[in-house]
Amino acid sequence: MSRKRTHDSDKEMDSGSEDSSRQDSEAEAGSDSEEKEIVDVDFEFFDPKPIDFHSMKRMLMGSFGDDAEDFNLSGLVDLILSQNTIGSTVKFEGDDDPYAFLTVLNMHVHADKEPIQQIKDYLLKKAEKRGVSSKLSEIFNAPGHVGLLFSERVVNMPPQVVAPMLKMLVEELEWAVADGEPYEFEHYVLLAPMYRETEAIDDDEGGAKKRTGPAIDAYAHAEDEFIEEFACAKFDYKFSRSKRVAESRNSFADTGLAPSRRCLVIHKSKMPALIARLESALAM
Repeated sequence: MSRKRTHDSDKEMDSGSEDSSRQDSEAEAGSDSEEKEIVDVDFEFFDPKPIDFHSMKRMLMGSFGDDAEDFNLSGLVDLILSQNTIGSTVKFEGDDDPYAFLTVLNMHVHADKEPIQQIKDYLLKKAEKRGVSSKLSEIFNAPGHVGLLFSERVVNMPPQVVAPMLKMLVEELEWAVADGEPYEFEHYVLLAPMYRETEAIDDDEGGAKKRTGPAIDAYAHAEDEFIEEFACAKFDYKFSRSKRVAESRNSFADTGLAPSRRCLVIHKSKMPALIARLESALAM
């Protein structure tokens, strides 16, 4: 594997059962102190490799959520792996499976490929429902190339890995452009996972609760909140195939969580400031 760089990450983790018992005793005595221990986690950045295929596909299935079956995700991963000098994966020392990856695909160069056609048509339909299809079509059809940005990671991977991966990606794109390769993007498109929290109230007849009231949107990935600051266009959309009722803590919960997505479009001129913002907000 082609190793790129090594980072050490300090993660806070709860102590073992003996510490938990002591904390309970301290809590009963009026103490709010908690014992924490610092665990050093070594992880490394690598170029995408064929061995990463299944892990990447699993992460992409999570990205496309309930609508994942509408896309040729195997073909999408093949496209990503075909440009193995672009993008990064993150692995823990001694583990072959990536826990995160970040890369970009040229939507113009791969316009005739089924996975890109599917994603483009899907986004235009979603944008049409939100009344912003003309703006998205203008971006897709402009002379400048559009990069479809993928930033995926497992739940327990810290967001601090995103800034260095994005910085490396921009450097790789600059090197590729210098070599005459088609990676000079005008815009980047990112599909950010969201959750919408909704209030629950009894219906007029005192029956089952219904989700209603003002919605509170929250990003599943902490870094996307900062990325949104640099977006020149955005729109939210729901899954087409979703038949699930918003999840709730239990039958007596007052709120529920409904998964959705937010499409963010970033102009190339914003990338340096975006990376600086992520480095500052999510310092290693």
